[in-house]
Amino acid sequence: MVLGIMKRKCWDFRLSVATVFALGGGIPLTVNPVFAQITPDTTLGTEASLVTPNSQIRGLPGELIQGGAFRGSALFHSFAEFNVNNGQRVYFANPT
Repeated sequence: MVLGIMKRKCWDFRLSVATVFALGGGIPLTVNPVFAQITPDTTLGTEASLVTPNSQIRGLPGELIQGGAFRGSALFHSFAEFNVNNGQRVYFANPT
């Protein structure tokens, strides 16, 4: 009787381990890095934003965004992608 219970527990353990590996096999073990991108789109035509990567802004590296479309006293920018990493600096130059 005790031997039967031990065999059953051993079988249950093996089945549990196999299930974990089977389910975990669908999970990738590597992570693809994501890069921040700031990409202006073309909806503003000749007034599109100009992005200058790796600019020095107040002595620190960052992305400099210039241009844009003036409508009255407002300045508009339009982007196809605007993804910023944690710690990344982005500076919008506001011409006055």
